[in-house]
Amino acid sequence: MKTVERMRILYVCYLTLDDPLTHTQVVAYLTGLAAAGHDVHLLTFEPGLRSTRRRYWRRRMAALGIRWHGLRYHKQPSLPATVYDTLAGAVCIAIWSHRYRLDAVHARSHVPAAMALIAGRLARRRPAFVFDIRGLMVEEYEEAGRWRPGGAPSRITKAVENAAIRHADRIVILTEHASRKLLDAESRSRVHVIPCCANLEQIEAGRSERVRVRRELELEDATVMVYVGKFPSWSMPDAMADFFSSARQSIDRLHFLILTQSDGEVIRRELGRNAADPGSYTVTSVPADQVGTYLAASDFAITFIRPAPSTACQSPTKLGEYLGAGLPVVHGAGIGDVDQLMSPGIGVRVDQHDPSSHREAAAAILRLLDDPACRGRCRAAAERYLSLKHVGVPRYLGVYEAIGGAHGRPR
Repeated sequence: MKTVERMRILYVCYLTLDDPLTHTQVVAYLTGLAAAGHDVHLLTFEPGLRSTRRRYWRRRMAALGIRWHGLRYHKQPSLPATVYDTLAGAVCIAIWSHRYRLDAVHARSHVPAAMALIAGRLARRRPAFVFDIRGLMVEEYEEAGRWRPGGAPSRITKAVENAAIRHADRIVILTEHASRKLLDAESRSRVHVIPCCANLEQIEAGRSERVRVRRELELEDATVMVYVGKFPSWSMPDAMADFFSSARQSIDRLHFLILTQSDGEVIRRELGRNAADPGSYTVTSVPADQVGTYLAASDFAITFIRPAPSTACQSPTKLGEYLGAGLPVVHGAGIGDVDQLMSPGIGVRVDQHDPSSHREAAAAILRLLDDPACRGRCRAAAERYLSLKHVGVPRYLGVYEAIGGAHGRPR
């Protein structure tokens, strides 16, 4: 793997280390950067960690080559709390830029971007700035009803987004679709498209556990449809429950396995609305490093996301995990680059959510399950497009190669 001159990088993430997403979509990438020779710092925001817990995370991150810093996260009242955290983060970034002689500050999403922009005005030594756009935050919050369209939070966040795009030395975005939609030609010259990738080696390690897990779940003779993830506002638990109801008419002994860290009552309610037998589905949660074993116990996967302006920037994390486990995927249309990534040989697209379309999709997925080459095609697609080792980390290294080549050491 090609490396560049050792760089001192601070990655700023407005999440907690207790969130599994931080490990799959932040720590995993940073471990790769550290292994390539970079000096990596990570700043997260924690709701409250005891000193013993802080020591645990500091040791665990250090073992991966990451120097961890944690600031206190404040939740309420929402806007003042976020402003406070932003200012606290900005001051720390400015201080650390000088203390650690940082070469780059990598801001994951909008709040860290605001911190980096403010720190750039405060710091005696301004590192290069990487704006990692994880989603269209204003559109997501307005679509979810959390922000009033045109209200103060929306205006402030959009102003931060525009300023970050203007001033960023490099821009990371999840999808080609969002790059074309959000950015002009000049901005796209600084863009690196890096989808949400999966640790396929970890997923692959779970393959040997298929028989054991199916036995534990008492699903030896079942066809298992799996969903992994939370149920954010853009998910479609109603459509997934409707699909399950329709698919059971053509797929014998179909069982729905739901692995979620969020409230499972959301999907239980929708399944109940469809009069699903409680014995026909399982709602549970497992540690992130055990997801692969449960995927190995499954036969196909499902992900439905409600089409909306914000979904142009979405790259479902679970897609790489599903395909890496060799599972064909039933998916909706119009989400990020998914339509371009998926092919008829590895998945089934559902354009309309109605009983007829769902029955047709169930018949199509059944044909894939009968195809002995399907699992291999799925794994090959994951390796080519969504592998942490072969796609995610090399593209992140490319971001810093571009910074070093274009700017040398920061101002």
